[in-house]
Amino acid sequence: MDWKRKFYVPREDRRVLVFLMLCILAVVVVYKCLYPEGRRRSGGSELAQRQLDSFAQTSADRINKCQKRWEDHDESEREPETFVFDPNRADSATFVRLGLLPWQASNALKYRRKGGRWRSPDDFARLYGLSEETFRRLRPYIRISPEDAAPRYGDRSVWRTDSVNHRYPEKFLRGTTVDLNTADTNMLRRIPGIGRYYSQAIRRYGERLGGYVSVHQVAEIEGLPEGIEEWFTLDSSVAVRKLYINRATFKQLVRHPYLDYERVKSIFQYRERYGPIKGWEQLLFLPGFLPGDKERLAPYVSFD
Repeated sequence: MDWKRKFYVPREDRRVLVFLMLCILAVVVVYKCLYPEGRRRSGGSELAQRQLDSFAQTSADRINKCQKRWEDHDESEREPETFVFDPNRADSATFVRLGLLPWQASNALKYRRKGGRWRSPDDFARLYGLSEETFRRLRPYIRISPEDAAPRYGDRSVWRTDSVNHRYPEKFLRGTTVDLNTADTNMLRRIPGIGRYYSQAIRRYGERLGGYVSVHQVAEIEGLPEGIEEWFTLDSSVAVRKLYINRATFKQLVRHPYLDYERVKSIFQYRERYGPIKGWEQLLFLPGFLPGDKERLAPYVSFD
């Protein structure tokens, strides 16, 4: 059991508890000073006793409210579940079971009450307040019913509009291909299975690489549909951005998807001790590198 989580008390509630305990202690001390044992038997002390009892009851009520808030906090910290769901049909309890906070579940229901619909799994990423981490965890389990799904064919326009004026692109017919390095996010969103979130992810990944050299690299992005490569081609005349091993900064190197922190650390330690790295033999000899790294890195790395 996670005791730290179980007995976690929010900072605001800790302050309330300390304040209440100090107040109770102060009242007890003042009462004992003003009404010594001999005077407590007199009728005049009954009023003070009633006031003390009233204060104690009020304090108990406040403590109970704090306890309720702790229980609610503990409830929200439960391990989230994962199961197939339709965000256009799920109720508030279902969203909470999936790991959304109550206010996020409320936002989802408000969006639907206004006539909004999620037309594809990727569209759920735009739910207000939903973190990228939560969306990535839930994305494989999102199922959109056919009546809510974005229309794919049969309209002269490449965009469709729903009841709350959100625009959705018409999807390409099978057999259509786009250039992986030059297609913008609007073009990518016309590919079945790709929405706003993954169109941006494809562009970001390509920028980090320095450009795609194979359509199969797009499959390295977690969560994309299987077989997504068939929608892409590559223009061989487009040059990739080179990664200058001996001149690049630590930040520039570690940002590349094929270089992690340990590999970059090895590169910098070698450069500081021995000077420039002169070729693949020296690079692959460094800690963290494997023989198979050359095939992936060769199109990008320059030893100039």
